[in-house]
Amino acid sequence: MKYHLSDMLILEQVSTEPKKPYRIIKGIILKFQMDYKPSTGMIYPAIDRLIRAGFIKKTPEGFIITEAGKKYRKDNQENYDILTSNFMDNKLFFRNLRKAIKDLINSIKEADKEYIKSHQDEIIEQIGNIAEKVRKRG
Repeated sequence: MKYHLSDMLILEQVSTEPKKPYRIIKGIILKFQMDYKPSTGMIYPAIDRLIRAGFIKKTPEGFIITEAGKKYRKDNQENYDILTSNFMDNKLFFRNLRKAIKDLINSIKEADKEYIKSHQDEIIEQIGNIAEKVRKRG
């Protein structure tokens, strides 16, 4: 089965107790302290995929991990740990980046319209240059 981060997030949530989709989503939100909120459009297809693969099963109390799911989780744990660690390490950066971008947009909205019109190509080019610098280092 192809590796999906969403599968690992769900398997982690149902590994200790049965959970219904709402509680799975709440558990993921809690894990990332509200900086990541999975949509139902991501959760439900992932749950279906995990059921078809035999990694989880539905009980009256909710979904629970199977032995095959435990093995899949164990086999992919290192990659999962790296991805979630990178997310957590970069969380503050992305929070600050979102704020800086909002501030930039608000500054542009509040700026003199004539200045923006006459400098729009330069502004867009400078933003593009920042994006290019980040791509080259990544």
